[in-house]
Amino acid sequence: MGKKYSEKEFKKIIKKHISNTDFVKVYLDNDSAIFGFLVKFSDDFVMIEESSDFALMGIKIIPYDRIVSIRYNVYDKVSKAIYMGENLIQFDHKIINKTNLENAESLFKSIKKQDYHCIVESKKNKKDLFSIGEILEVNEKSVVINNYDATGRINKKPDKISFKNIDLINFNDNYSKVFRKYLK
Repeated sequence: MGKKYSEKEFKKIIKKHISNTDFVKVYLDNDSAIFGFLVKFSDDFVMIEESSDFALMGIKIIPYDRIVSIRYNVYDKVSKAIYMGENLIQFDHKIINKTNLENAESLFKSIKKQDYHCIVESKKNKKDLFSIGEILEVNEKSVVINNYDATGRINKKPDKISFKNIDLINFNDNYSKVFRKYLK
């Protein structure tokens, strides 16, 4: 939640950015940030069309409680004007509408149903983990990803990731869409 706003005010700000299709910078609790367009949110997650160099980079799902603040200033307004002027804001509303942000279980089931591989950044025992691949199983506490390495080889043992350890989720991004075609 935004530190200087109440929960209610912060959700109102998110809704406003979604309705106005604002280009924003989302600050996270680990001092990192994500640029893009907020497209959907729930009590548990915020969905952003990540962008870089005036291109949409795919969907990033952020656990709601990781967000510290959201910036929308003069720089972001200029970026939005450029995106609009170049007709670069082309959201896939079918994907947005079919992605269920109610809770982690419904989120991963909806991504699996759409047949996307995903990238999950997580932590386990204070160690940063990166998993990429097909969603094999989902239950009320975890997701199992058929992880592959940088050579395209699928790991012998899939990664089981507890929802409470998840930092970020990516899907419909160029990296995972292209890489999945070259798996061994």
